[in-house]
Amino acid sequence: MPTDDGLSRSVATVRELFDAAACSCALANPDGAALRFAAADGVGAAEVIGVEVPVGRGLVGWAAMSGQPVAVRDVRTDARFARDIAESTGYVPTAVFAAPFFDQGGEVLGVLEILDPGIDTSGDWPLAVLGTLASQLSAIVSAGGASEADQRFAALGRQVATMVEAHRG
Repeated sequence: MPTDDGLSRSVATVRELFDAAACSCALANPDGAALRFAAADGVGAAEVIGVEVPVGRGLVGWAAMSGQPVAVRDVRTDARFARDIAESTGYVPTAVFAAPFFDQGGEVLGVLEILDPGIDTSGDWPLAVLGTLASQLSAIVSAGGASEADQRFAALGRQVATMVEAHRG
C-alpha cells in the first residue's frame, strides 16, 4: 500500500494542475469488489477519505469496472453519477473526470478523479492528461509510495503544467 503522504501529495499536485475544486484517489480493495477513497485534496476532502464505493457505482466505480477513463461535463445528465455519495461529502460537482490505473497484470489498482476543473476542458486532451497522470500513480501505489516514484510524478506534473501554460498562450 502507498504511503498516505506520497499519494496525498500526488493528488494535491493533480488538483492544482487542473485548477480543480477537488481531486481524489480511490484504491481497489484486495477482492476488487469496491473502491476506498485513500487520498483527497480540495473541497470535501476530509469527508470523502475512507468512503467505500462498490465497483460499478458512480463515475469512479464505472471507470474501475470498465477500465476506461470518463469525462462528464454535466453530472445532472449522466445516470452513472452517484449524487448521494457527493452529497455526503458536502460538495456536489458539475463536472467529473475519472481515470483508472492498473497493475502490471492489467488489474485495476484504483481511480484518479477530479471535480470541476477550472481549466479549459474542451477537446480530449484533459482526459488524456488525467489518464497519463493516473498511470503514474500505479508506480506510487505499487512501490508503497517510494520517493523515487513521487519525484517522477512531480516531474511529470511540472512538464504537463508547462505544456498547459504554453497551450493557454
